[in-house]
Amino acid sequence: MNLSITYRLAIALAIGLIIGMERGWQSRERPPGSRVAGFRSFAFVGLMGGVTALLATQFGGILLAISFLSLTGMVAISYGFSVKHLDDLGITTELAILITFMLGALSGSGYAAEALGVGVVIAFLLSLKQELHQTLERLDRRELLATLQMLILAAVALPLLPNENLGPWQALNPRTIGLLILFIAGISYVGYFSMRVFGTRAGLLATAVLGGLVSSTAVTLSFSRMARKGQAKPSLLAAGIALAAGTMALRVLLITGVVNPALFRLLLLPIGCLALTPLIATIAIALRQKPTTTTTTLELRNPVEMGTAFGFGLMLSLILVLIRAFEVWFGDAGIYVLSAISGVTDVDAVSLSLAHSTQASLPLSTGAIGILIAAMVNTLVKATLAIAIGGKRLAKWCIPIFLTALLTSIFMALPSF
Repeated sequence: MNLSITYRLAIALAIGLIIGMERGWQSRERPPGSRVAGFRSFAFVGLMGGVTALLATQFGGILLAISFLSLTGMVAISYGFSVKHLDDLGITTELAILITFMLGALSGSGYAAEALGVGVVIAFLLSLKQELHQTLERLDRRELLATLQMLILAAVALPLLPNENLGPWQALNPRTIGLLILFIAGISYVGYFSMRVFGTRAGLLATAVLGGLVSSTAVTLSFSRMARKGQAKPSLLAAGIALAAGTMALRVLLITGVVNPALFRLLLLPIGCLALTPLIATIAIALRQKPTTTTTTLELRNPVEMGTAFGFGLMLSLILVLIRAFEVWFGDAGIYVLSAISGVTDVDAVSLSLAHSTQASLPLSTGAIGILIAAMVNTLVKATLAIAIGGKRLAKWCIPIFLTALLTSIFMALPSF
């Protein structure tokens, strides 16, 4: 017995069983005889694909083509019957049958692991029918167009951008800038879309985390206004604001870790304190509070809209040039001043710029200190907004949390810098 061939056929059969299990579950309520294909049928189709691919190595690829076309004909006849007698216009199961055959053939051709992986993904996507439809219902036309535009930029425009250093001090690389824009927009879009899907049902603390992925400043402003109007307990609102600021710190760690892992190691403890301290405070506050169903709606801009992405790209390009200019004109002190100024409004752009610059001429320690300064200034700005808008009751809770986070961050940074 050839164990290699047995393994390939076993995987082909397993692929059919996996996809067939999902399809069988979806059609479990249909009466017998009305199902296009079930658990066993998919298993046979996957095995047929594996056997046909093995035989094609002896009798030529024409055998594989004939088998696939024959199966396609059977599926077409079955679909016609479904439309005529069952009034079922969906073709998902029919397409799944053809894909199962192709994956079985892929396994029989020697790519068993790859075929099995794709088969599992296909079964998972098939099982998400209800969730995907609900998600599409929540997506409005403007968001759909913005998402497609960003995909066009990623798949079409980005490869056309020149991959060379241009501009003053050779500080700008269009391809790199495009990648950084897509990276940060992707992180923000995960949070934005999560808010669109779960926002109306999420509580205050969940909203703070999801909203913090998009804009921690927006969370701070919204929760501070709620505190001023007395719409929720100040302790919970303060915890939410701190969580949003902590999520910002996690974003900074993620950004630096992807762009320059060496920088991530330097920033892990000090930036981590800006994220961990609010989390600990939130847990302590939540344990003392009774469960609450208070929710809020955040006004967040779609991060993949062309205007938003273009504006971020301009800011990123400007900071990249200014970093190089300040380094030449003023040395490290100039970088730190620029970081502090940038951190007042946005920490993502300066963090990306400094992380990228440390891959060129900027010393690693200088970049790390600059990012830490930007993150701490941004945290101070959020604390100031919360106190100024939310009033004394919110300040009573915000000040200890933010002060502890900043002091522990500085303490952990001293040994490294």
